[in-house]
Amino acid sequence: MSPFDQQVAAIADGVLSGTQIAEQLGCTIARVKKALARNPHIPRRRVGPPPGARNPSWRGGRMVDLDGYVLLSTRPTRILEHRLVMERKLGRLLLPGEVVDHIDGLTVHNDPANLRVFASNSEHLASTIACKAKQISQVGKRNIIAQKKNLVGPVLAPVDTYRLRKERGDVRLHAILRAALELGIGHPCLLGTTHWLEQSGIDPTSRPSLERAWADLMRRYDADLAR
Repeated sequence: MSPFDQQVAAIADGVLSGTQIAEQLGCTIARVKKALARNPHIPRRRVGPPPGARNPSWRGGRMVDLDGYVLLSTRPTRILEHRLVMERKLGRLLLPGEVVDHIDGLTVHNDPANLRVFASNSEHLASTIACKAKQISQVGKRNIIAQKKNLVGPVLAPVDTYRLRKERGDVRLHAILRAALELGIGHPCLLGTTHWLEQSGIDPTSRPSLERAWADLMRRYDADLAR
């Protein structure tokens, strides 16, 4: 390796750009590029936007999936934030069958005090939906009646309102909007989520805008049930 190449290798750390290296060495960018080409083992900055917090699109490593739950970026996979928080709270790994529940029903609100764990999904459902009225669409009601009468054929039309809402992005929007209205848009649990509101034409800094969006969402939900 030539003396110049050694100078480049001593500075290059995979973060500095070729231009920055050239400025430090007082040479042209072309000369730095040739040195890097001759020595592929020298660290160089990745092509494209910088990773992590140096990327202008960085949102704290948090995202909300279509089911309205927060995922954290961990290499090489993503992990559900509420399960990670509960594991830290318990000081142990969760068992495969254990279910973490949000006490206030806000699926993006993963403060340890808002989480509780159930030994199984059956225990979770028994505790959380036992006294709640089921929301059934008109098609669903017709299906139930048809099943009771042992009817078959086109009467039993398939219906899955949750899937429709999820595919539209409404389940995620519901989770973010509800948390914003109940906890305030500046709450830490909403870190990295406001761009989904902006993409839907909602001003996250305006409560009237949030309230209008919530009313529109509820009308869509009612329309789903009226099918």
